[in-house]
Amino acid sequence: MRLLPVSTDVLQDAAIADASFTTPPAATGQAAAPSQVTQTCFGNEAKDPDRIYTSAKDKNLHELKETSVEMLDVIGIGIGPFNLSLAALIEPTPLRALFLEKRDALFWHPGLALPNSRLQVSPLKDCVTLVDPTSPYSFLNYLALHGRLYSFVNKRNASTSRQEFIEYYRWVAGRLNTLRFSEDVTDVVPFRDGYRISTNTTTYLARAVVVGVGVEPKIPPCARSLLCDTVYHAADYLERQLPHAAEHVLVVGGGQSGAEIIEDMLTRSVPTQITWATSRSNLFSIDDNSFVNEAYTPSYSRRFHALPLQQRRDIVEGEVLTSDGISVDLCNRLYEMLYERSVDGTLADRFRVLSSVVVKGIASHKKRWRVDLDEIATQRNSCILVDRIVLATGFQPRTPPFLEALLEGACMEDGLPVLGPDYAVRFGRHMPGPIYLQNQSRVQHGLQSANLSLVAYRNSQIINSLLGRPFYLNTSDRQMIEVCSDTSERDDGVVAMRSTRQVLGST
Repeated sequence: MRLLPVSTDVLQDAAIADASFTTPPAATGQAAAPSQVTQTCFGNEAKDPDRIYTSAKDKNLHELKETSVEMLDVIGIGIGPFNLSLAALIEPTPLRALFLEKRDALFWHPGLALPNSRLQVSPLKDCVTLVDPTSPYSFLNYLALHGRLYSFVNKRNASTSRQEFIEYYRWVAGRLNTLRFSEDVTDVVPFRDGYRISTNTTTYLARAVVVGVGVEPKIPPCARSLLCDTVYHAADYLERQLPHAAEHVLVVGGGQSGAEIIEDMLTRSVPTQITWATSRSNLFSIDDNSFVNEAYTPSYSRRFHALPLQQRRDIVEGEVLTSDGISVDLCNRLYEMLYERSVDGTLADRFRVLSSVVVKGIASHKKRWRVDLDEIATQRNSCILVDRIVLATGFQPRTPPFLEALLEGACMEDGLPVLGPDYAVRFGRHMPGPIYLQNQSRVQHGLQSANLSLVAYRNSQIINSLLGRPFYLNTSDRQMIEVCSDTSERDDGVVAMRSTRQVLGST
């Protein structure tokens, strides 16, 4: 694949207004026949759309030259676990793709890569395995090539550390030639039969865009103007100076990140005073039994997407602990550590947990922080003085300015753009090609949209949508728990074959 980027000023904005095109069904999230997608997205046209002819500015006529920019099939914006998976699964397809990332390397919450942090899902839920077990980019192949496959199998724990999975992601990234780092996307606008993607260095053209810009820390309103070296989000924990003995540290948030930070502070030799505050009534563990995990399968996701909005909202609220709880092992380790401190008498004055409380205000007080708390059950108010505040308050989808502008004509539901089964945005206005969103559909597709569990499946659906045909075939994931409608459609679309990948040739 030969890319010939051109500087932004060479591409004329006037061409956007003059362009005439027909919006492919995928651009509005509607299903399309293979022939339609092939003709509108990837077919040959009478006028060659892959060549743009412009005159060079401030040049004499004899210096007039032709500039050619390749129209790619798809560009992915952001290189995190989700778009990394897409890049790996796209490689054996005929799609011409490129992925852009503003950072200079792949990072996955580096501030939370604590020594004892563990992956909360099976490592088989990697970039590719559940869609294509034969892919060279699988976690098992990574282990084999690093001489750890037998050792991994021999472990009593079938999970892995967060740090090992970060190294796995970096290994995958290092083997793909479609990734471009240090490319900050500044604008995405319709251009002829696709989109013009402008970065800090150049400009690209693509018929479709997949946005996977990741998440950003969720900061309580009372703390947004106070962020500093002693008030920060958990995502920055390892990038700040670690707490010392004289400090009283408040950790806000009763989920996995908060628990991992508490464990890290308790295992350090420095006897920091710690207060752990959570709005939950207890430190709940993740709901991780085998039946519950049926909610993280393709068939469940498809069924969820078809439900009415209010029913989807209720399910997401009711199933939140299947995705947002503390791992059982970590809960038990913390309890054991606190018990030992109670035995030697050092627990009462060095550690406490405040449940069912909400942080309502934070104010500076004599070089410390006064934190106002509201007790949910009693409606009483209290305050504590601390030296450091770590906000383990979760994450939310990030919406950069270019995405806000791009989604101006999107159909909205519950404050979020409506996505089709293929994760393409549905628009109420004319668009030249599909826009797909990663990690932006919690109410549209369920909790799995922000979880690693179905990342490979989601990207297989995006790829099939781009091609307009099933390059990756749906494998049977018959559930142990069924609903009545399952019995009549149980085996629809399931093809028995040795591999889930079917190569259909180039377009």
